[in-house]
Amino acid sequence: MISIYSYTNYRDFLCDYYKEQKVVNSSFSYQYFANKAGFKTKTFIPKVMKGEKALAKRSTLLIAKAMDLKKKETDYFEAMVNFNNAININEKEYYFQKIQFLCKNNKTSIIRENQFTYFAQWYYSAIRELVSIIDWGNDYKILANAVNPKITPKQAEKSVELLVDLGMIKKMPSGRYIKLNKAITSGDQVTALAIQKLQKQTIELGLLTLENAKKAHKDISTLTLSVSEHGFHKIKEEILLFRKKMVGISKEDEAADRVYQINVQFFPISKIPKSQ
Repeated sequence: MISIYSYTNYRDFLCDYYKEQKVVNSSFSYQYFANKAGFKTKTFIPKVMKGEKALAKRSTLLIAKAMDLKKKETDYFEAMVNFNNAININEKEYYFQKIQFLCKNNKTSIIRENQFTYFAQWYYSAIRELVSIIDWGNDYKILANAVNPKITPKQAEKSVELLVDLGMIKKMPSGRYIKLNKAITSGDQVTALAIQKLQKQTIELGLLTLENAKKAHKDISTLTLSVSEHGFHKIKEEILLFRKKMVGISKEDEAADRVYQINVQFFPISKIPKSQ
Protein backbone atom coordinates (compact mmCIF):
# COMPACT_ATOMS: atom_id res chain seq x y z
CA MET A 1 0.00 0.00 0.00
CA ILE A 2 1.19 3.54 -0.74
CA SER A 3 2.63 5.40 2.24
CA ILE A 4 0.64 8.47 3.23
CA TYR A 5 3.78 9.94 4.81
CA SER A 6 5.31 10.43 1.34
CA TYR A 7 2.68 13.06 0.55
CA THR A 8 2.07 16.69 1.46
CA ASN A 9 -0.81 17.16 -0.99
CA TYR A 10 -3.94 15.27 0.03
CA ARG A 11 -5.38 15.46 -3.49
CA ASP A 12 -2.35 13.63 -4.90
CA PHE A 13 -2.69 11.04 -2.15
CA LEU A 14 -6.37 10.49 -2.93
CA CYS A 15 -5.65 10.12 -6.65
CA ASP A 16 -2.90 7.55 -6.06
CA TYR A 17 -5.02 5.71 -3.48
CA TYR A 18 -7.87 5.45 -5.98
CA LYS A 19 -5.57 4.17 -8.75
CA GLU A 20 -4.08 1.58 -6.40
CA GLN A 21 -7.50 0.35 -5.33
CA LYS A 22 -8.57 0.00 -8.97
CA VAL A 23 -5.58 -2.27 -9.59
CA VAL A 24 -6.31 -4.38 -6.51
CA ASN A 25 -10.07 -4.50 -7.14
CA SER A 26 -11.38 -3.74 -10.64
CA SER A 27 -14.90 -3.18 -9.25
CA PHE A 28 -13.66 -0.30 -7.04
CA SER A 29 -15.33 2.88 -8.28
CA TYR A 30 -16.15 6.45 -7.24
CA GLN A 31 -19.62 5.21 -6.38
CA TYR A 32 -18.22 2.48 -4.13
CA PHE A 33 -15.81 4.96 -2.52
CA ALA A 34 -18.61 7.49 -1.96
CA ASN A 35 -20.92 4.86 -0.48
CA LYS A 36 -18.22 3.65 1.89
CA ALA A 37 -17.54 7.24 3.03
CA GLY A 38 -21.25 8.00 3.39
CA PHE A 39 -21.50 10.66 0.68
CA LYS A 40 -24.74 11.11 -1.23
CA THR A 41 -23.11 11.74 -4.61
CA LYS A 42 -20.29 9.90 -6.39
CA THR A 43 -19.01 13.12 -7.98
CA PHE A 44 -17.78 14.72 -4.74
CA ILE A 45 -14.54 12.73 -4.38
CA PRO A 46 -13.37 13.17 -8.02
CA LYS A 47 -14.12 16.89 -7.71
CA VAL A 48 -11.91 17.00 -4.60
CA MET A 49 -9.13 15.22 -6.52
CA LYS A 50 -9.35 17.76 -9.36
CA GLY A 51 -9.27 20.72 -6.95
CA GLU A 52 -12.86 21.74 -7.67
CA LYS A 53 -13.92 21.01 -4.08
CA ALA A 54 -12.08 21.20 -0.75
CA LEU A 55 -12.44 18.84 2.18
CA ALA A 56 -14.02 20.15 5.39
CA LYS A 57 -13.34 18.54 8.78
CA ARG A 58 -16.33 16.16 8.63
CA SER A 59 -15.66 14.99 5.05
CA THR A 60 -11.95 14.60 5.88
CA LEU A 61 -12.71 12.18 8.70
CA LEU A 62 -15.29 10.30 6.61
CA ILE A 63 -12.80 9.74 3.79
CA ALA A 64 -10.07 8.73 6.25
CA LYS A 65 -12.41 6.12 7.72
CA ALA A 66 -13.40 4.88 4.25
CA MET A 67 -9.70 4.39 3.43
CA ASP A 68 -9.26 2.42 6.69
CA LEU A 69 -6.53 4.77 7.90
CA LYS A 70 -5.11 4.14 11.37
CA LYS A 71 -5.23 6.80 14.09
CA LYS A 72 -1.82 8.33 13.31
CA GLU A 73 -2.48 8.16 9.56
CA THR A 74 -5.82 9.89 10.08
CA ASP A 75 -4.12 12.65 12.09
CA TYR A 76 -1.58 13.03 9.28
CA PHE A 77 -4.30 13.12 6.62
CA GLU A 78 -6.21 15.78 8.55
CA ALA A 79 -3.05 17.88 9.03
CA MET A 80 -2.30 17.52 5.31
CA VAL A 81 -5.82 18.75 4.41
CA ASN A 82 -5.45 21.73 6.75
CA PHE A 83 -2.00 22.49 5.29
CA ASN A 84 -3.34 22.47 1.72
CA ASN A 85 -6.43 24.50 2.61
CA ALA A 86 -4.56 27.13 4.68
CA ILE A 87 -4.40 30.62 3.18
CA ASN A 88 -1.72 32.63 5.03
CA ILE A 89 1.96 31.79 5.56
CA ASN A 90 1.79 31.40 9.35
CA GLU A 91 -1.12 28.97 9.16
CA LYS A 92 0.53 26.93 6.43
CA GLU A 93 3.79 26.72 8.38
CA TYR A 94 1.93 25.58 11.52
CA TYR A 95 0.36 22.63 9.70
CA PHE A 96 3.59 21.85 7.85
CA GLN A 97 5.37 21.50 11.19
CA LYS A 98 2.53 19.24 12.37
CA ILE A 99 2.95 17.08 9.26
CA GLN A 100 6.67 16.82 9.93
CA PHE A 101 6.11 15.93 13.59
CA LEU A 102 3.67 13.13 12.72
CA CYS A 103 6.26 11.37 10.57
CA LYS A 104 9.32 12.37 12.60
CA ASN A 105 12.53 10.46 11.82
CA ASN A 106 10.90 9.07 8.66
CA LYS A 107 13.41 9.23 5.76
CA THR A 108 10.94 11.15 3.58
CA SER A 109 10.34 13.60 6.41
CA ILE A 110 14.07 14.28 6.89
CA ILE A 111 14.62 14.92 3.17
CA ARG A 112 11.54 17.15 3.01
CA GLU A 113 12.64 19.13 6.08
CA ASN A 114 16.11 19.72 4.58
CA GLN A 115 14.64 20.87 1.28
CA PHE A 116 12.17 23.16 3.05
CA THR A 117 14.99 24.61 5.15
CA TYR A 118 17.02 25.40 2.03
CA PHE A 119 14.18 27.36 0.46
CA ALA A 120 13.12 29.01 3.72
CA GLN A 121 16.46 30.61 4.72
CA TRP A 122 17.89 33.33 2.49
CA TYR A 123 21.54 32.78 3.42
CA TYR A 124 21.66 29.14 2.23
CA SER A 125 21.53 30.23 -1.40
CA ALA A 126 24.10 32.95 -0.64
CA ILE A 127 26.48 30.39 0.88
CA ARG A 128 25.93 28.09 -2.11
CA GLU A 129 27.29 30.81 -4.38
CA LEU A 130 30.04 32.03 -2.04
CA VAL A 131 31.81 28.74 -1.25
CA SER A 132 33.13 28.44 -4.80
CA ILE A 133 34.01 32.07 -5.58
CA ILE A 134 35.96 33.23 -2.50
CA ASP A 135 39.05 31.80 -0.85
CA TRP A 136 37.82 31.04 2.67
CA GLY A 137 40.16 28.13 3.50
CA ASN A 138 37.37 26.15 5.20
CA ASP A 139 37.30 28.82 7.93
CA TYR A 140 33.60 29.30 8.75
CA LYS A 141 34.29 32.66 10.41
CA ILE A 142 35.65 34.02 7.10
CA LEU A 143 32.70 32.52 5.20
CA ALA A 144 30.17 33.95 7.66
CA ASN A 145 31.71 37.42 7.49
CA ALA A 146 31.51 37.35 3.68
CA VAL A 147 27.72 37.21 3.86
CA ASN A 148 25.89 40.55 4.01
CA PRO A 149 24.30 40.98 6.49
CA LYS A 150 26.79 38.63 8.08
CA ILE A 151 25.71 35.41 9.78
CA THR A 152 27.35 33.38 12.55
CA PRO A 153 30.13 30.85 11.85
CA LYS A 154 27.78 28.13 13.16
CA GLN A 155 25.13 29.14 10.62
CA ALA A 156 27.77 29.09 7.88
CA GLU A 157 28.88 25.60 8.92
CA LYS A 158 25.28 24.33 9.02
CA SER A 159 24.70 25.85 5.58
CA VAL A 160 27.64 23.97 4.08
CA GLU A 161 26.56 20.69 5.70
CA LEU A 162 23.01 21.07 4.39
CA LEU A 163 24.14 21.97 0.87
CA VAL A 164 26.44 18.93 0.77
CA ASP A 165 23.60 16.68 2.01
CA LEU A 166 21.30 18.05 -0.69
CA GLY A 167 23.93 17.50 -3.38
CA MET A 168 24.08 21.21 -4.19
CA ILE A 169 27.79 21.65 -3.47
CA LYS A 170 30.69 19.18 -3.35
CA LYS A 171 34.02 19.20 -1.56
CA MET A 172 36.92 18.42 -3.87
CA PRO A 173 40.12 16.54 -2.89
CA SER A 174 41.90 19.90 -2.83
CA GLY A 175 39.59 21.03 -0.02
CA ARG A 176 37.77 23.59 -2.17
CA TYR A 177 34.03 23.39 -2.83
CA ILE A 178 32.28 23.50 -6.17
CA LYS A 179 28.64 24.31 -6.92
CA LEU A 180 26.57 21.56 -8.49
CA ASN A 181 23.64 22.40 -10.75
CA LYS A 182 21.07 20.28 -8.95
CA ALA A 183 17.45 21.39 -8.81
CA ILE A 184 15.48 20.34 -5.74
CA THR A 185 11.80 20.24 -4.90
CA SER A 186 9.91 19.10 -1.83
CA GLY A 187 6.45 19.16 -3.42
CA ASP A 188 4.44 22.04 -4.84
CA GLN A 189 2.67 22.97 -1.59
CA VAL A 190 5.80 22.78 0.58
CA THR A 191 7.94 24.58 -1.99
CA ALA A 192 5.36 27.34 -2.38
CA LEU A 193 5.34 27.93 1.38
CA ALA A 194 9.14 27.97 1.63
CA ILE A 195 9.47 30.33 -1.34
CA GLN A 196 6.93 32.70 0.21
CA LYS A 197 9.07 32.80 3.37
CA LEU A 198 12.20 33.31 1.26
CA GLN A 199 10.61 36.14 -0.70
CA LYS A 200 9.54 37.83 2.52
CA GLN A 201 13.10 37.61 3.86
CA THR A 202 14.70 38.93 0.67
CA ILE A 203 12.26 41.84 0.53
CA GLU A 204 13.29 42.71 4.09
CA LEU A 205 16.95 42.46 3.02
CA GLY A 206 16.15 44.90 0.22
CA LEU A 207 14.91 47.43 2.79
CA LEU A 208 18.21 47.14 4.68
CA THR A 209 20.15 47.60 1.44
CA LEU A 210 18.09 50.66 0.57
CA GLU A 211 19.47 52.38 3.68
CA ASN A 212 22.94 50.86 4.04
CA ALA A 213 24.49 49.82 0.71
CA LYS A 214 26.56 52.34 -1.27
CA LYS A 215 24.81 53.78 -4.32
CA ALA A 216 27.63 52.54 -6.58
CA HIS A 217 26.97 48.97 -5.40
CA LYS A 218 23.22 48.81 -5.98
CA ASP A 219 20.53 49.57 -8.52
CA ILE A 220 17.07 50.19 -7.10
CA SER A 221 14.26 51.75 -9.08
CA THR A 222 10.48 51.91 -9.05
CA LEU A 223 7.88 52.14 -11.79
CA THR A 224 4.12 52.73 -11.58
CA LEU A 225 2.03 52.15 -14.69
CA SER A 226 -1.46 51.21 -15.86
CA VAL A 227 -2.11 48.08 -17.95
CA SER A 228 -4.90 45.80 -19.16
CA GLU A 229 -5.14 42.09 -18.38
CA HIS A 230 -3.36 41.44 -21.69
CA GLY A 231 -0.63 43.96 -20.83
CA PHE A 232 -0.21 42.34 -17.40
CA HIS A 233 0.53 38.94 -18.95
CA LYS A 234 2.90 40.45 -21.51
CA ILE A 235 4.91 42.10 -18.74
CA LYS A 236 5.02 38.80 -16.81
CA GLU A 237 6.47 37.16 -19.92
CA GLU A 238 9.11 39.90 -20.18
CA ILE A 239 10.02 39.46 -16.50
CA LEU A 240 10.50 35.72 -17.11
CA LEU A 241 12.78 36.44 -20.09
CA PHE A 242 14.69 38.99 -18.01
CA ARG A 243 15.29 36.45 -15.21
CA LYS A 244 16.54 33.86 -17.70
CA LYS A 245 18.91 36.43 -19.20
CA MET A 246 20.30 37.32 -15.75
CA VAL A 247 20.95 33.63 -15.04
CA GLY A 248 22.77 33.36 -18.37
CA ILE A 249 24.99 36.35 -17.58
CA SER A 250 25.82 34.85 -14.18
CA LYS A 251 26.75 31.46 -15.68
CA GLU A 252 29.08 33.08 -18.21
CA ASP A 253 30.78 35.29 -15.60
CA GLU A 254 33.87 33.23 -14.71
CA ALA A 255 35.37 36.10 -12.71
CA ALA A 256 32.48 36.28 -10.20
CA ASP A 257 33.67 37.52 -6.78
CA ARG A 258 30.44 38.57 -5.02
CA VAL A 259 26.81 37.49 -4.59
CA TYR A 260 23.81 39.68 -5.48
CA GLN A 261 20.10 39.29 -4.81
CA ILE A 262 17.65 40.35 -7.52
CA ASN A 263 14.04 40.91 -6.45
CA VAL A 264 11.54 41.63 -9.23
CA GLN A 265 8.24 42.79 -7.75
CA PHE A 266 5.21 43.40 -9.93
CA PHE A 267 1.98 43.75 -8.00
CA PRO A 268 -1.36 45.65 -8.13
CA ILE A 269 -1.87 48.88 -6.17
CA SER A 270 -5.45 49.31 -7.36
CA LYS A 271 -8.48 47.04 -7.27
CA ILE A 272 -8.74 44.38 -9.99
CA PRO A 273 -12.04 44.50 -11.98
CA LYS A 274 -14.40 41.75 -10.74
CA SER A 275 -14.73 40.29 -14.22
CA GLN A 276 -11.10 39.22 -13.93
